[in-house]
Formats: sequence, C-alpha cells, structure tokens
Amino acid sequence: MRNDAAAVGELLDPVGRSDFDGPLLDVRDLTTHFQTPRGIVRAVDGVSFTLEAGRTLGIVGESGSGKTVLSRSILGLSPRRQLVDPQGQILFEGRDLRPMDEHELREVRGRQISMIFQDPMTALNPVMKVGRQIMESLRVHFDMSKADARERAIDLLGQVGIPSPGVRVDEYPHQLSGGMRQRVMIAIALSCEPKLLIADEPTTALDVTVQAQILDLLGRLQSERNMAVVLISHDLEVVGGRADDIAVMYAGRIVEMGPAAELFKATRMPYTDALLRSVPNIEDPPHTRLLAIGGRPPDLVSPPPGCRFNPRCPRAGFRCGVQEPPLAPDDDNVHHIYRCWYPVGGPTGPEAEAAEARPRRVEH
Repeated sequence: MRNDAAAVGELLDPVGRSDFDGPLLDVRDLTTHFQTPRGIVRAVDGVSFTLEAGRTLGIVGESGSGKTVLSRSILGLSPRRQLVDPQGQILFEGRDLRPMDEHELREVRGRQISMIFQDPMTALNPVMKVGRQIMESLRVHFDMSKADARERAIDLLGQVGIPSPGVRVDEYPHQLSGGMRQRVMIAIALSCEPKLLIADEPTTALDVTVQAQILDLLGRLQSERNMAVVLISHDLEVVGGRADDIAVMYAGRIVEMGPAAELFKATRMPYTDALLRSVPNIEDPPHTRLLAIGGRPPDLVSPPPGCRFNPRCPRAGFRCGVQEPPLAPDDDNVHHIYRCWYPVGGPTGPEAEAAEARPRRVEH
C-alpha cells in the first residue's frame, strides 16, 4: 500500500466522490430541542445555512448559544431519547442525514464528515495508544490490514507536525502536550479524507502560539484536500481571518450572517457589535478595562418574548420586547443578513420611537 493521502483517495473511489453540483452542506430550518426536568430546552431553534465545497464557515457566539449542539446535530450525535420533535433538514450532497439510522450515519461519520471535539483529553481514550485510535476508523471504513493502518497512522502524525511520529504512535494521550493531543485529534479527523470537517473550538485551552499553529495547520490541510470546514469559536478574531463566511449565534438562533469581510466592515446586529467590542485591542494602554456584554444569556427553557437579545441590548426599544425581528437581508448587500429592528448604523429603538411619536408639521 502506498503510504500517502492518494492511497486513501483511491479507496474512496468505490463509494464515490459525488458529482452533486449543489451545496456540499445545506441545513434548512433545523431545530434540536431536548426534554429536561425543567422543561423543553430550545438549544437550536430554526437554523439555516449552506456551505460549498472547499469553503470555511465560521460559527461564533457565547457559551450556551447553541454552536456545539448544532455541530453535533449535523452528525447525529445528540442523545435521541431526549430529542423533542426534531424538525428541519440536514442535506449533505443532497441526502438528508436527519432520518438516517445509526448504521447509515456510521458510514457518513469519519468517512464523509469528521469532527474535532473541544477537549482532546476527554475525546481521546486515555487507555488506548494514539496510533490505535487513528487506525480504528481506517480499519472500519477501508478494511485495512493492521500493518497498513499503522503505516498510515504514522504518516498522518507526520503530516500534522508531530515530531518522531514512529515513536509517538505508540504513546498514550497523557504522554503528549496539549498541542500535540490536538494534532492527534486532527490526524484522526482527517484519516479518511473527509469532504467536510467540523472543528468545534479546536484551540480551546491552548496558548496563543499553539493556537496559531493549529489554525495554520488546519488551513494548509484544507487547501491541500479542497475540504469544507465549519470552524466553531466564541472568538470572532479567531475566525475573522480564516473563514469565508461567518454566522453569529445567540440563544439557539443565527442573528447575523454574511461574508467575513462584509460582516466586520458593516456590522448590523448589536450582539455582533458587542462581541467585537469585547475583544482586547493591542493598541489600548496597559490596564485598560475590558468591555463586557451586560446581563446574562437567556434561559432556553423560557426565552424572552420578542428579540432574544432585547434584555441585554443597549439599542432596544419597545418593539424589541414584543415582536421578534425576522432574519432579513441588509439593504446594501443581500448576502449579509441580520435579525434586528434597530441595527447598528441607524437610530436606536428609543430614538426611532420618539421620532415616530413626534407630531408632524403640516404644510399649508
């Protein structure tokens, strides 16, 4: 067996590199609600987006905004016993993943769509050597011999920048640094040459230097494989220079989405603006107080009426608390959509409502 990515590519041919000409991933009005002792949690509540092959979608938002549940819903990893009336479609190359059973989903996971989980220490098996964990999916999906799978595992460890891969392949996760464990996770995710990679907070708990190395590595591997990537983060700056498009999530819904450059240049949703303002600025003098978003994210068992960001929004007016804004296109760019009655760049809610209430002068 040839010890390179092309060999795995040949193994993929029998199942077919699809000629489907639509979006690689098309998520339509997806809802993922869970039954809990407190009531129904609306973790993902009507989310839609598309992703083309080779492109990167960044999904950002605070903890609890629904990012991770969204990513796990795509792969069918949510606990089915707790799901309440799941709706919507998850079309991958035109096939709906939502109604698939566990056996059908196993054929998709790893081979077509892979995922890098947040914490490698909990995602990796602590009592299994890292090489064996890479070999597992290769042997399941491609029926490789143990020797061929081991060769491929060593090659993958080298590709993701782990020194002495022939030695590291026989080590346990606790023997590796945090950055190296994350690289092992990437090697596992890329082992079967997936068409779509979901990276859920891939740089969590890593120092900034290692963060940059991991993100650069992902970018290089994506370019080499023409792979689509969903990059999930709570930090807009992390995805800003690496995503083609950005979707901002709040309380289970997308509140702003568009091309990355446009979203940064003409932010419209006050929540997105607040996330940007909370990022430290290197030009600020030492000991400058960081800006925080006031209040707390809403309870997803009983979200507030109207706009879900309304209780924390400095621009909110009366209408925001009684009527939910639709996800509508910006006047200047139809590809930039947002969910707000009083967007950034226009009058605030109180200003607009005061102007509407002011008596109009009648010309004689």
